[in-house]
Amino acid sequence: MRPKPERQKKGTIAMKNKLRRAAMIGLLISVLPAAAGCEAVHTFWGKETAGPSANQAEPNGNAQPSPSGAAGQTPAPDRSAAVSSNENTEGPVKAKPVVTPENTYRVNNPTLMGVTLGTPKDEVLNLFGKAKNMFVMDEDPQSVTVYEYGSFSVGFNVFDRLEFVQIQSADIDPGLGGLRLGQTADDAADVLGKPNNRTDYVLAYKAQNTVLKLDLDPDNQTIQSIKLFPAS
Repeated sequence: MRPKPERQKKGTIAMKNKLRRAAMIGLLISVLPAAAGCEAVHTFWGKETAGPSANQAEPNGNAQPSPSGAAGQTPAPDRSAAVSSNENTEGPVKAKPVVTPENTYRVNNPTLMGVTLGTPKDEVLNLFGKAKNMFVMDEDPQSVTVYEYGSFSVGFNVFDRLEFVQIQSADIDPGLGGLRLGQTADDAADVLGKPNNRTDYVLAYKAQNTVLKLDLDPDNQTIQSIKLFPAS
């Protein structure tokens, strides 16, 4: 028995609808993996091209570098060396000074080169004339300005008063009763009397708040230098 034409037509339509649904499902299955791949690629490049994340610390332009170590103490200035100068004193160059008998060393009038400690600077420079060299010693709390005359030197304190006199050569008579450098400690004792202090290195005579110091060669006891300065 043959089916009716209308029933055949309905069956054909139903079959076509099934085929369409199958085709749509297949298309969706093929498209979904591609779409997922595109999302993955987008996410990857987005991370590569994005700026620093919100959790990443921004560099601080005002930050100061930390010190490499503890700060050291500022070294104390070197006070062992004198500040030298080629500046000479004013006035003409005078001949080698000669100490008069009334200005020689005595216990009641301790002098060296005929001058006493505390004498004003102008008076001393007028007596000795132009020095060969001048420099400032700042080893002590108060600096001393030194004028060198070759065979002897004189120093002045900050008040421009004579602070010391030093003999540096046997060529000059320092006004010690004929005693000069190169003579012996026994010669000094014969001329100046018994010293207040005596060692193998030094003879010291104290008078009127001054010290007359004679430095000795410990081997032969000869006088190497003579200096007059205030007693401490």
